[in-house]
Amino acid sequence: MLIRCQSSMQKLILLLLLLLSACARNSQQADDSGVQMEVTVVETAVSTTTLTVTMHDADGNPINDAYLIIKGDMTHAGMTPIIAAADGGTDGVYTTPFEWTMGGDWVITIIANLGDGTTITREFPFVIQ
Repeated sequence: MLIRCQSSMQKLILLLLLLLSACARNSQQADDSGVQMEVTVVETAVSTTTLTVTMHDADGNPINDAYLIIKGDMTHAGMTPIIAAADGGTDGVYTTPFEWTMGGDWVITIIANLGDGTTITREFPFVIQ
Protein backbone atom coordinates (compact mmCIF):
# COMPACT_ATOMS: atom_id res chain seq x y z
CA MET A 1 0.00 0.00 0.00
CA LEU A 2 1.41 3.38 -1.01
CA ILE A 3 0.24 6.51 0.77
CA ARG A 4 1.37 9.92 -0.46
CA CYS A 5 1.26 12.82 1.98
CA GLN A 6 1.13 16.32 0.55
CA SER A 7 1.69 18.34 3.71
CA SER A 8 3.63 18.00 6.93
CA MET A 9 0.28 17.93 8.80
CA GLN A 10 -0.79 14.87 6.78
CA LYS A 11 2.54 13.23 7.54
CA LEU A 12 2.12 13.96 11.24
CA ILE A 13 -1.41 12.51 11.28
CA LEU A 14 -0.21 9.37 9.43
CA LEU A 15 2.67 8.95 11.89
CA LEU A 16 0.30 9.29 14.86
CA LEU A 17 -2.07 6.69 13.38
CA LEU A 18 0.81 4.26 12.88
CA LEU A 19 2.01 4.77 16.45
CA LEU A 20 -1.48 4.26 17.86
CA SER A 21 -1.86 1.00 15.94
CA ALA A 22 1.30 -0.38 17.63
CA CYS A 23 -0.48 -0.82 20.96
CA ALA A 24 -3.67 -2.80 21.35
CA ARG A 25 -6.01 -3.47 24.22
CA ASN A 26 -9.12 -5.62 24.41
CA SER A 27 -11.37 -6.13 27.40
CA GLN A 28 -14.29 -8.41 28.03
CA GLN A 29 -16.84 -9.38 30.63
CA ALA A 30 -19.07 -11.91 28.90
CA ASP A 31 -20.32 -14.31 31.56
CA ASP A 32 -22.19 -14.14 34.85
CA SER A 33 -19.04 -14.56 36.99
CA GLY A 34 -18.52 -10.79 37.03
CA VAL A 35 -14.81 -11.27 36.35
CA GLN A 36 -13.40 -8.43 34.28
CA MET A 37 -10.49 -9.34 32.03
CA GLU A 38 -8.37 -7.07 29.84
CA VAL A 39 -5.56 -8.07 27.49
CA THR A 40 -2.88 -5.63 26.39
CA VAL A 41 0.02 -6.12 24.02
CA VAL A 42 2.72 -3.57 23.33
CA GLU A 43 3.54 -4.74 19.83
CA THR A 44 0.97 -5.66 17.18
CA ALA A 45 3.51 -6.51 14.50
CA VAL A 46 5.21 -9.84 13.80
CA SER A 47 7.64 -10.10 16.73
CA THR A 48 8.02 -11.25 20.29
CA THR A 49 6.09 -9.06 22.69
CA THR A 50 4.78 -9.06 26.23
CA LEU A 51 1.15 -10.01 26.69
CA THR A 52 -0.45 -8.51 29.80
CA VAL A 53 -3.71 -9.80 31.27
CA THR A 54 -5.46 -7.79 33.98
CA MET A 55 -8.19 -9.45 36.03
CA HIS A 56 -10.63 -8.09 38.62
CA ASP A 57 -13.62 -9.61 40.37
CA ALA A 58 -17.16 -8.22 40.22
CA ASP A 59 -16.35 -5.77 43.03
CA GLY A 60 -13.24 -4.45 41.26
CA ASN A 61 -10.77 -6.30 43.50
CA PRO A 62 -7.68 -7.69 41.75
CA ILE A 63 -7.52 -11.44 41.18
CA ASN A 64 -4.00 -12.68 42.01
CA ASP A 65 -4.48 -16.43 42.47
CA ALA A 66 -5.29 -17.52 38.91
CA TYR A 67 -3.38 -19.79 36.55
CA LEU A 68 -3.76 -18.63 32.94
CA ILE A 69 -3.42 -20.74 29.83
CA ILE A 70 -3.08 -18.46 26.82
CA LYS A 71 -3.57 -19.73 23.28
CA GLY A 72 -3.13 -17.67 20.14
CA ASP A 73 -4.77 -18.91 16.94
CA MET A 74 -4.87 -17.35 13.52
CA THR A 75 -8.35 -17.20 12.04
CA HIS A 76 -7.36 -19.32 9.03
CA ALA A 77 -6.47 -22.98 9.00
CA GLY A 78 -2.98 -24.38 8.84
CA MET A 79 -1.13 -22.35 11.47
CA THR A 80 0.28 -23.86 14.64
CA PRO A 81 -1.22 -22.21 17.73
CA ILE A 82 1.00 -20.25 20.12
CA ILE A 83 0.71 -21.43 23.74
CA ALA A 84 1.79 -19.49 26.83
CA ALA A 85 0.97 -19.51 30.54
CA ALA A 86 1.02 -17.09 33.44
CA ASP A 87 0.32 -17.29 37.16
CA GLY A 88 0.93 -15.38 40.36
CA GLY A 89 -0.62 -12.05 39.45
CA THR A 90 0.34 -8.83 41.20
CA ASP A 91 -2.52 -6.35 41.65
CA GLY A 92 -4.47 -8.50 39.19
CA VAL A 93 -1.79 -8.18 36.47
CA TYR A 94 -0.24 -11.23 34.77
CA THR A 95 2.47 -11.00 32.11
CA THR A 96 4.03 -13.50 29.74
CA PRO A 97 6.22 -13.37 26.62
CA PHE A 98 4.22 -13.99 23.46
CA GLU A 99 5.32 -14.27 19.83
CA TRP A 100 3.23 -13.14 16.88
CA THR A 101 4.58 -15.49 14.19
CA MET A 102 2.66 -14.05 11.23
CA GLY A 103 0.65 -11.00 10.30
CA GLY A 104 -3.12 -11.30 10.06
CA ASP A 105 -6.17 -11.88 12.23
CA TRP A 106 -5.58 -13.64 15.55
CA VAL A 107 -7.81 -14.79 18.39
CA ILE A 108 -6.26 -14.98 21.86
CA THR A 109 -8.12 -17.47 24.08
CA ILE A 110 -7.48 -17.21 27.81
CA ILE A 111 -8.50 -19.99 30.15
CA ALA A 112 -8.28 -18.66 33.71
CA ASN A 113 -8.34 -21.23 36.50
CA LEU A 114 -9.18 -19.23 39.62
CA GLY A 115 -8.14 -20.16 43.15
CA ASP A 116 -11.72 -21.03 44.10
CA GLY A 117 -11.93 -23.69 41.35
CA THR A 118 -13.84 -21.51 38.87
CA THR A 119 -12.69 -21.67 35.26
CA ILE A 120 -13.33 -18.74 32.94
CA THR A 121 -12.66 -18.73 29.21
CA ARG A 122 -12.50 -15.53 27.16
CA GLU A 123 -11.52 -14.72 23.57
CA PHE A 124 -9.89 -11.53 22.34
CA PRO A 125 -9.38 -10.62 18.65
CA PHE A 126 -6.18 -8.91 17.45
CA VAL A 127 -4.95 -7.78 14.05
CA ILE A 128 -1.21 -8.16 13.60
CA GLN A 129 0.65 -6.15 10.95
